[in-house]
Amino acid sequence: MSSRIRRRRRAFTLIELLVVIAIIAILIALLLPAVQQAREAARRSQCKNNLKQIMLAMHNYHDVAGQFPISVSWSQQDDFRGAFSDKVMLLPFIDQKPNYDRTNFNASPFDSGGWEGGANNPNRVVQSLRLPVFNCPSASQEEFGGAGNFTYAINHGTSHKYHTGAAAPMCVNGQHNGIASYCGTGGRFRCDQKVTMAAITDGTANTAGYAEFVMENPASSPKARRTQVGNWANGNNTHNVRQDCLRQVNSRSGRPNMRGRAWGWSFMGVGAAYNHTMLPNEKPCHGYTDDWGGSNLMSASSEHAGNVNVAMCDGAVRTFSENIDSGVWWGLGTRNGGEVIEF
Repeated sequence: MSSRIRRRRRAFTLIELLVVIAIIAILIALLLPAVQQAREAARRSQCKNNLKQIMLAMHNYHDVAGQFPISVSWSQQDDFRGAFSDKVMLLPFIDQKPNYDRTNFNASPFDSGGWEGGANNPNRVVQSLRLPVFNCPSASQEEFGGAGNFTYAINHGTSHKYHTGAAAPMCVNGQHNGIASYCGTGGRFRCDQKVTMAAITDGTANTAGYAEFVMENPASSPKARRTQVGNWANGNNTHNVRQDCLRQVNSRSGRPNMRGRAWGWSFMGVGAAYNHTMLPNEKPCHGYTDDWGGSNLMSASSEHAGNVNVAMCDGAVRTFSENIDSGVWWGLGTRNGGEVIEF
């Protein structure tokens, strides 16, 4: 007669289960930073690709028009009618021609903040679209409800023609030394000269065209101290203007939460252009003369660790450290400064 030996099945103890859970938690903790780094690398790559698309669109526009697009700061009616940014002119060259065709150029651009954002604005539907090509995926996405957001801006140069020395000539309305060309059609502001490839005498590889920035919303941005626009700054050369801006307190009165909310509008207050007076990731400021005609101190900035991406005028996209030498950064911002650039 055979006997059956019953083996008792041993279950997991609570301690063993907790050990397994702890091991899994440790593995996740080890892998999560790598996953996050991989995702940020993908976002950074897309961010650079967007900049390249914009700069190639600038080239294609130049091939058709014989110049880079202008930004209109003021209308003949002494208001904002027709005050569109360069981005509006680039729409046909970034696969957005239907939206360009739907734009009413006799009306005002749309601004989600309310300045030009009335319900009856004929450009409301077109220019409240959040276009991915105008937004770096690494930047915070929730600012201003997403309507018309953008995080790339055209370079309008430096505050002064010479960066150091006494009484350097200012780059005021009509004399900006970057790639952006601002024009007040009503005569209220002088028009910058139309910028062409031939006008970039410093060389297209040594001249910045477009850069990224962080939208101004201190409630959500981890770089609030860098995105919040400071008070008006001034000085007698680029160096002194930068130092004056760094001394300014942040201003929450008058024009808060504007930068990055209306890609269709050329107003400097919404960040239509950026300036090379302030170094990468430094605070932006109002000034140095006015913002309606295209003069301001909006810095390049990013959510990437310690650097910003810049599309050069030759179409290459370069990454610059926030610790870049000030003279090099100022030189990259001018199209005709004659600086010797080494980077």
